[in-house]
Amino acid sequence: MKRMINLLLFLLMVSSAFGQITIEHCQEKAKANYPLIRQYDLIAQSAEYTISNANKAYLPQLSLNGIGAYIIKGFPAVSLPGMPAAEEEKLKFIGIAQLNQTIWDGGATRTQKNVASANAAVENANIDVALHHIEERVNQLFFGILVIDEQLKQLTIVNENLTRNLNKLQLTKDNGLAFQTDVDELKAEILNLEQRKIDFTFTRKGYVDMLSYLMGEQLPQSVQLQKPIVENIENIITQQNNRPELTLYSSQRALIEQKSSFNKVLNMPKIGLMGAGILVSPEANFGASQISSLALAGLSVSWNTGGIYTTTNNRQLDRIQLDRIANQQETFLFTSNIQLKQIASEIEKHRAIVSKDDEIVALKASIKKSYQLKYDNGMSTMNDLITAINRESEARSNQALHQVQLLMSVYNYKTISGN
Repeated sequence: MKRMINLLLFLLMVSSAFGQITIEHCQEKAKANYPLIRQYDLIAQSAEYTISNANKAYLPQLSLNGIGAYIIKGFPAVSLPGMPAAEEEKLKFIGIAQLNQTIWDGGATRTQKNVASANAAVENANIDVALHHIEERVNQLFFGILVIDEQLKQLTIVNENLTRNLNKLQLTKDNGLAFQTDVDELKAEILNLEQRKIDFTFTRKGYVDMLSYLMGEQLPQSVQLQKPIVENIENIITQQNNRPELTLYSSQRALIEQKSSFNKVLNMPKIGLMGAGILVSPEANFGASQISSLALAGLSVSWNTGGIYTTTNNRQLDRIQLDRIANQQETFLFTSNIQLKQIASEIEKHRAIVSKDDEIVALKASIKKSYQLKYDNGMSTMNDLITAINRESEARSNQALHQVQLLMSVYNYKTISGN
């Protein structure tokens, strides 16, 4: 019994989890399922290895060179006065080992690490932009399902109303007090409703399947979506633009600035400690002395001035790239602001329309009730009653549609503004 209770509790939890799904949950699942999200870890690892390699620039650098050669003219011969120079062997092996320890590299290592971090920030921002578009796609599917659900609810209500009238009419007809044409009209209208339900049901199935694919989990066809609650629309439409594209432009500027700094430090001199050893075999004769090895150590200074000639041009190129990014950002903000103004206008329109729906629904319901009473008393036709029922249903469907459209406009505003 205890196992059965636990199983039932588990099933209830699962049913509840699938029964009420929020739009935020769908967005997060879709972004987590998007293959590009795996790039975050790869970018972090790449930046880590690049920075690690840059840090190794201060480790001692050892170079070894070996030369085996035939000496054509020989080493310079040195001899004492009155004594002939010793004959040198023509085959020689010369080994050279050099050890360098960087003391100061002009800031190249630090700047190289900054470039690696800035480049990783740009790549991450690009992924953020791509994932933001996934949110837009989820919004379309989510609110599309909500619209269909509202329409199906209204069709169910109308179907119950028509079926109730059909049952009453069938009894009246069986007693010879109603016409078969009235029964047929109701049956035909119920069949029309069934056709519309089939159309909506299959459309909904397609939306649920697409949403399931985006989220990476198979949602049941009976899944119910939780209608978002918007408390303060004014606060939403006054929030500043936080789109990830703005972070991307900022990261791109930072990367260009770091690369510009790297070009500067490449022109700086490099200072380090240097040690070298030379091995000569067979040893070389220099008069009375023979040299087989040589060792030296000291301070090394290197300065490559080749980059100085292109410094001015590189600065101009950096400035051009910064200007291009500024233009891209300006264009993006211009386009976004147009979209936001358009959606803000739609929000106001939907709010005005929704404010009239309650009154319209109340009037249509009163009219239908009046026609129902007239038909029951033989003062109107079945066609008039069906028309009144359909118009009330249409008013209720429009009310539900307008409410979802208002919510969708608000969420579109939030998505386009990056909030």
